[in-house]
Amino acid sequence: MKAINYFILNIFGLSIFFSCQPQDQQQHDLDSSTKAYFEVKNNSKFIFTELSDTNLNIEYTSSNYTNGRSNPDIENTEILFYDLNASNQATLTMRCQSGGTQFKDQIALITKKNDSSVIGPIVFNLGGEFAPSLGSGDSVFQYPTYQINSTIYEDVVRVKLYNNIKYKEIYFAKNIGLVIRKEKNNKTYYVKRYSKM
Repeated sequence: MKAINYFILNIFGLSIFFSCQPQDQQQHDLDSSTKAYFEVKNNSKFIFTELSDTNLNIEYTSSNYTNGRSNPDIENTEILFYDLNASNQATLTMRCQSGGTQFKDQIALITKKNDSSVIGPIVFNLGGEFAPSLGSGDSVFQYPTYQINSTIYEDVVRVKLYNNIKYKEIYFAKNIGLVIRKEKNNKTYYVKRYSKM
């Protein structure tokens, strides 16, 4: 009888132990259209030029590409990010986090130079429909094609910023990523050549 009671006590103790273990939450993946616009793997090259001086060539190289999951027992969301680096230029970081089937993916551009960071724009995506952050005052437009000088991009998302300290407008193109930055200093930089890995 003691053995049976001991056995039952052990089973009861183990059931409590395993029921207290954190359970992995349902996995939330980035929408395929988010990846189509924003996934850039390491060692991709982007040559930016400036609208008023097309002889200028600034070569950005992608690095620190990461595609993983956050907190499987709490959120279990997919996170993707990478940096674009160029000599003597601010680092441009793209960060995407899934929102699951009920919520939108969140995409943010973070510009870092020295000890300062500028966040924005932040946009949301649900099934290829991009929208601004609620209450930001920003506007989002989508174009089948967009031309700057003689360069044409396809499937472009344009974000017009209402109150960002660095940017007036940012443009992303499908299968490329960040393609145009219109800055508050009246400089416009755009990708004239690229090579993705």
